[in-house]
Amino acid sequence: MAATVAVCVREGTRRAPAFWQMRLLALLLVVAATATEQQVPLVLWSSDRDLWAPATDTHEGHITSDLQLSTYLDPALELGPRNVLLFLQDKLSMLKSEDVPYTAALTAVRPSRVARDVAMVAGGLGRQLLQKQPVSPVVHAPVSYNDTAPRILFWAQNFSVKYGERWEDLTPMTFGVQQLNLTGSFWNESVARLSLTYEQLFGTTVTFKFILANRFYPVSARHWFTMEHLEIHSNGSVVYFNASQITGPSIYSFHCQYVSTFNNKGSLLVPSSSQPSLWHITLQDFQIQAFNVIGEQFSYASDCAGFFSPGIWMGLLTSLFMLFIFTYGLHMILSLKTMDRFDDHKGPTITLTQIV
Repeated sequence: MAATVAVCVREGTRRAPAFWQMRLLALLLVVAATATEQQVPLVLWSSDRDLWAPATDTHEGHITSDLQLSTYLDPALELGPRNVLLFLQDKLSMLKSEDVPYTAALTAVRPSRVARDVAMVAGGLGRQLLQKQPVSPVVHAPVSYNDTAPRILFWAQNFSVKYGERWEDLTPMTFGVQQLNLTGSFWNESVARLSLTYEQLFGTTVTFKFILANRFYPVSARHWFTMEHLEIHSNGSVVYFNASQITGPSIYSFHCQYVSTFNNKGSLLVPSSSQPSLWHITLQDFQIQAFNVIGEQFSYASDCAGFFSPGIWMGLLTSLFMLFIFTYGLHMILSLKTMDRFDDHKGPTITLTQIV
């Protein structure tokens, strides 16, 4: 087997000097010049699909001249990616002199990135190589409390807790876990309690309890649920956080981008005690439903974001102020009156009587 040399040329910036580009181009031209009588195959590809326009006049076995090779390499080295790979082998031919039928293939043990098929292009089929595929965000299954049927659903993209100066990410210990400890959870048509217990959290056993109530309001003639409070039980002590802003019609779930004890994240969880609490909670992309649950799917979500955001209020107030200025100016213009009497030098002068 003939020896193979792999050369990797990498430049840090798009405007770096073309020293390596010129050397690589000269090397390929020298190889092409030495193979004027016995041509060698050349496979050229790039991660940039728009680097070369599809050629309609080429075919298999086409012999490329030095000028054509230069036209192929110029856009690749000047406009293409700055990472250049050159695989150079001392001998490579099609065994044509021995009159042996062949099929050639260029492959590897594994791809450096996922390759995907593309549609038909002019001149034949194409394949886009070395392309990054978008990474889908990880979606966890919601926590579901069941007695005879699913009763309470709870989900968050991130569930983080802080005690003192220490943070703990409870997301991997809460969602998608088969043996999650839900001891103490309870449900009926009026009250629901979701209890999450974690062993050895901050060196002790900690339990989080979400308490929700379902009430009928005659004014709206429908049932509404409210999250009464969130309890944290640890070392025989209990910390309460009021969460009355988490509310909505009972046939809906509740969703909010952030449910947190921090002011910069909405502060929907308010400590019941006036003393500063050592506990802090942040739930990102929070969603919960404790009544009228059908299956293990959330109902339509009542979102915490109001319809009138600060930007909308600012726009409305600015528009009303400008409308007031326009109306006042139009009223002043329409109030202007012209004189209906003029002084005639041939007749008596106009006398204006001062009324006191």
